[in-house]
Amino acid sequence: MPKADRVARLEKPTYMFTCLDGEKTPPLREKHLFGHLDHIEANNEHYRVAGPIRRNADGDIFGSFFLVAADSEEKAWDIMRGDPYISSDMYESVTVCHFAPACGQWLGGVIWDQDEIRADIEKYT
Repeated sequence: MPKADRVARLEKPTYMFTCLDGEKTPPLREKHLFGHLDHIEANNEHYRVAGPIRRNADGDIFGSFFLVAADSEEKAWDIMRGDPYISSDMYESVTVCHFAPACGQWLGGVIWDQDEIRADIEKYT
């Protein structure tokens, strides 16, 4: 089985924002859509990836997902607070946590070396 390429860890931490809609969301989503898009475009360099959450490819939007590159959670919130979707209190809930991108096509490989893990397994388990 071929191994994935090893790539460097991303320099800046990543914060994952999971934002779920509520009953008050639909009119606010429409009202603030272009301000939201303007904010994303103006701050694109801070987003690793972002987009709407749907139950399936053709389904209704029921939330948004953002991976934000920032030196701290507070700095990630500073970026997010500029988004009208956040500042209008549109979402029913917003959850944020640190996220460690470790593998995948977008990253270009994996950040680990299995031999290093085997040599210091207690550190990784």
